[in-house]
Formats: sequence, C-alpha cells, structure tokens
Amino acid sequence: MPGEISDLVARLSRDAEVERDTQERVAKILADVHQDGLDAVLSYTEALDGLKLDPSKLRVPSEALTKALANLRSEDPDLIQALESLIANVRRFAEGQRRCISDLILDLPGGGTVGERWVPLTRVGLYVPGGRAFYPSTLAMTVIPAQVAGVGRIVAVTPPKAEGPEPLVLATAALLGLDEIYTLGGAQAVAWLAFGEPMVDLIAGPGNRFVAEAKRQLQGRCGIDSVAGPTELLIIADGDADAVVLAEDLLAQAEHDPDAAAVLVSDNQQLLDQVAVELKVRVAASPRRAILEQSLSAHGMLICAAREQAIAFAEEWAPEHLELVVGDPGTWAPFLTTAGALFLGPYSGEAFGDYGAGPNHVLPTSRTARYSSPLGVATFLKRQSLIHLSQADAAAMAPWVQRLARAEGLYHHAKSAEHRGDRGKQRH
Repeated sequence: MPGEISDLVARLSRDAEVERDTQERVAKILADVHQDGLDAVLSYTEALDGLKLDPSKLRVPSEALTKALANLRSEDPDLIQALESLIANVRRFAEGQRRCISDLILDLPGGGTVGERWVPLTRVGLYVPGGRAFYPSTLAMTVIPAQVAGVGRIVAVTPPKAEGPEPLVLATAALLGLDEIYTLGGAQAVAWLAFGEPMVDLIAGPGNRFVAEAKRQLQGRCGIDSVAGPTELLIIADGDADAVVLAEDLLAQAEHDPDAAAVLVSDNQQLLDQVAVELKVRVAASPRRAILEQSLSAHGMLICAAREQAIAFAEEWAPEHLELVVGDPGTWAPFLTTAGALFLGPYSGEAFGDYGAGPNHVLPTSRTARYSSPLGVATFLKRQSLIHLSQADAAAMAPWVQRLARAEGLYHHAKSAEHRGDRGKQRH
C-alpha cells in the first residue's frame, strides 16, 4: 500500500478544473453586487430563483420567529427537546473554549508591558442553507461560537422561497436568540454580506458550490470560516469491530451528498467482506438509495492495510472525520494529527459529533485539515498586540532600534526612536 497512498488520496481529491465555470459565474455576481448593491442582489434572485422580492420585506420580522418557535413547540415537542439538548452541549463546549483563550501580558525591565488580547469581531454574516436541505444543527454550530465570542452583530441570510422561509430555520433561530435574518440566498447573498449594508468582518456557514466559491473569492475583502468541500469520513477498524455499525457509519456519511467520501481501512479482510455485504443489503433497502449509490461508487472504499499503512494513509489524506473503531484508540491518536476531528473508540460515532456531543461539526475538508482547525469561538475572535513602554524602556531600546532602522535605510524610524530615547534620558 505505501506506493499506492498518493494514488488513493488523488482519487479522493476533487479536480479544481471542473469548477472553472462556477468561478467565472460567481466572479460576475460579486462584481455586479459590488457595483450595484441590493439592486443586483434582487435581480439575480429573480433570474436564478424565479422570485421577485420586495426590498422592504427582506428581513424576517421578530414576530415570525416567535410564531415559528411556538408552532414547533406545539407540533413536535420532542424535536424542541432534541434541539435544546444540542444547543446546551454546543454552548457548554464553546464557553469552555472561551475560558481557555486568555490574554497575554509580559513585564519589561523598565516597568512597561507588552502583550496581546483577544477581541471579538464587530460584525459577522452567517449563511443558512434552505434549498434542498436545512440543518438546524449547523445553524447552532455557527451561531453559538459567535455569540460566546461576543460578536456585536450577527447577520444571517437564508434562501427565499415562494411560501416563505423554512419554519424550522426560524424556530431554531428563535431558540438561539438570533433575530437578524434576511431572505437572500446564493452567491448574491454572500456578496451582499460583504459589500452591502452589513459589510461584515467574516462570513461563516455552509452552502452549495456557488456559496463556497463566493466565500473563497471574498477572502481579503473579509474573513471566512472555510471553503467547505464535500464531506469525508475515514474509519480505521480492528477485527473486533461490528460490521453492521461500520456499514451504518459509512452510509451516514455517504447520504450527505453524491460527492461525499466514505472509506474504511482495516487489517482484517474478513471484517471488510462482512461490511461489503452489509452495505449492499442496506443500500438496497434505503430511502436514500440514489445518493448512496452515487457517493459509494465514486468515493467509497474498503481497504485492507496494516496499522502503519493505515496511519500513513490517514496522515496523507487528512480527512474531515476520522473514526478509530479499535480497542486501544489512545495508542493510535498521537500519530494521527492531520484529521479535522478524531472519534475515539467503538461508541464514538461521527453522528454524535454532528448532533451535539459538544465540539463543532463545521470542520475543514479537502485536505485543508492539515493546517486548518474546526470552527469555534476563536474563529470569531482576533488577536490584538499591546505595547506600553515606560520612559526607561524607550531609553534602553532606542540605541539598538536606531541602529536597526538605519541598517534598513529607514531614516525617520531611527529619528522617532532617537527622540523618544533622548526624552527618556532627560527625565532620568
């Protein structure tokens, strides 16, 4: 397998060339919205979604949020309870993250200080999918870290529908305390968040390929959480793993999208054969059979490999999710550093991560987990450096600062340091 690792990773990677048309279409949308603002957004919405929107009614009234929540409480109290459990766990984890993010202050010899502090972003935009599917869990995963970070203004957009916004979107928003939502979708909505009245500092949240591409092209104008690609799962299992559970975990990942990747690696060929049988039976009986057949045929793999080869493959691929369905996951984890999230042991199914164990389920994909982190409270904070010099500090530093500035040919840098150094000496 060592010689095949790069080939396997290449097969699981996405070809950027197929996105050229998307890149060009999104670039045109961004340019038009930058130039014409909301008029361009409304024009694209009418052309692409077939909906003519009233610009005075884009923001969802707070009464509609309250009503949607009341209706859901009445119609499906079990769903409300599940959402509340999800929200409580995610908020608890986010608050724990915030407590671990601390400011830094270092004393200088002359009595001054240097350091840095974490400060929340002023405005962020959240994209809430509402086309083929809406995931209230993802809304919670994006809103809660921003709230815990202390973001001043959180603006959400969700695709418009002729019958009105998805009630579950509104009810979940009400549960979260999110009250600024606009019925705008697609790349044009992302452009409006960056160029329009909100003019946000960062855009977060999943969407289709046009939304993802719009976020990618807007980097530099504002921050983004990530350019999310198709979801990925790698399972490494030993011979004691349950074939039925492994099959269901693979199917749970594959049902997301025809481009989803679901891969199982084990050193036990008998287990792999059993999983293959379970997959065949369960796909045939699944209500999501069409999606499963597409994703598994294109990006599903069952690989027989020894431990060292499995680790090498996992490190090279850097999958979004990595399940260690082995008896001793703690001995594997130190060698697996590139995955977005690790699920340790036979009971830690990826579905629990999706639905509120605590850590965020918005994770880096497409091998970006090699250098990127899950969305979290830190996503909505920035570090700010602090320098507070005393007169004595300035006097002590001035000579060598002047020398360095002159070496770089920066005359006035040297003079600036010289004047402060002289003033410090005079007062001593």
